[in-house]
Amino acid sequence: MSLRSAVAHRNLLYLLTLKELRTRYRKSILGWAWSLLNPISQMIIFSIIFLAIFGGKAPRSSSSGIENFPLYFLSGLLPFQFVSISVGASIGSVQGGASLIKKVAFPHEHLVLSIVFAQLVTVCIELLVLSASFLLFGHFMFQWLIPMALLLVLISLFTTGIALALSAANVFFHDINYLWGIASQILFYASPIIWVVGQVGNEAINTYAPWGPTGAFVTASHQILYQGVFPSLERWGYIAVWSLAVFGLGAWFFNRLSPRFAEEI
Repeated sequence: MSLRSAVAHRNLLYLLTLKELRTRYRKSILGWAWSLLNPISQMIIFSIIFLAIFGGKAPRSSSSGIENFPLYFLSGLLPFQFVSISVGASIGSVQGGASLIKKVAFPHEHLVLSIVFAQLVTVCIELLVLSASFLLFGHFMFQWLIPMALLLVLISLFTTGIALALSAANVFFHDINYLWGIASQILFYASPIIWVVGQVGNEAINTYAPWGPTGAFVTASHQILYQGVFPSLERWGYIAVWSLAVFGLGAWFFNRLSPRFAEEI
């Protein structure tokens, strides 16, 4: 996709994103409340498991001194869910846009980008609600939403790269969606979301998990939102290089397969 073509079809991208937002919870009684109820329900379940069953201890925030596992959990879950849900919903986007692809010439990437943008709006709303929750516990962290916005930009690049590659592959191999379901579960438990670095008895996990494919984002989110500290330049550089590399490879792979979409679907 050339930048010129993307700009020329920016209205289409806007309309596709708006359509995704409007139809996401259509005909559901609670509507957009589900975007908040889903992480809250997971928070309750894993808090019971972590605190009551396994006897875990929430880490202490270096800035406010709070020790609250639900807030720690949500600080890592929200950016991870942004990746997981965006990619999962994007995998079938090209296949689902078959009628549009066959009739109109437009950048096929917009089918994927619209879903990522729609989920980005959702996670921003969730982060504002989380910020208000921190405020109830005496931790004013709205100023940390600025570095969090930068982190979300990098996560969006990473997410878009994976979504482009898997949505293109799904046109030819329909097992991709099932494989992503397995991969996302592995990434969830491999990232420090429901466990705390340093409390695991395996030194290799404590050392390498915070630098994993999604563990790096989750750890940075914990540092910004929960700890109230600015991640190191080393972490920012690692995340930036990782995100740009994944985005570049995903875009290249999508563009290689894009000319064959119309005849394949």
